[in-house]
Amino acid sequence: MQIDIAKYLRNVRPMFRTVADDWERPIKRDDYLLNDYLNLLGTLGQLQTLTQAVNPNVPVTLRLDDAGVDTLYATGLVQFLLISLKQQWIHLMVLEPQDLQQFAKFPQRHLNHQFIGIDTMLLNSYHQRRQSDFAHAWRSYLKLGLNELHLDQATIDSAVTQLINQTN
Repeated sequence: MQIDIAKYLRNVRPMFRTVADDWERPIKRDDYLLNDYLNLLGTLGQLQTLTQAVNPNVPVTLRLDDAGVDTLYATGLVQFLLISLKQQWIHLMVLEPQDLQQFAKFPQRHLNHQFIGIDTMLLNSYHQRRQSDFAHAWRSYLKLGLNELHLDQATIDSAVTQLINQTN
């Protein structure tokens, strides 16, 4: 199975309106987008820890749940989709198979550089409302999964589909 972003966008659409009703500590509607970005940044932080992309500078043991890299990566992918829906930037999300193949031409030797780049682009996207930064972060995230983390498209598709079905 191949990654099908258009299908994921269709299937995730009902999700972004219903989750707010389930929160124990409600937030203002104006802060929904901020909350989405913070959740995505948190997922990226967990993924950094799980993939050992950073060396802890304080001797603290972080406890992650039993989610594997594929599940955590799928969570981040769905969070990107939710942000694109709220920002009405879905036109930035759908890529052709040849776009995905292009990612292999530019390998990133250090995961920490990849993660800090994605974080920076997401922060610029949020604070300055820049679509180009969001699009670049999205492409970098896809590249991270497919090339640097060596997740195959079938694994990503399965994890994303399972996450969406579980939430809907």
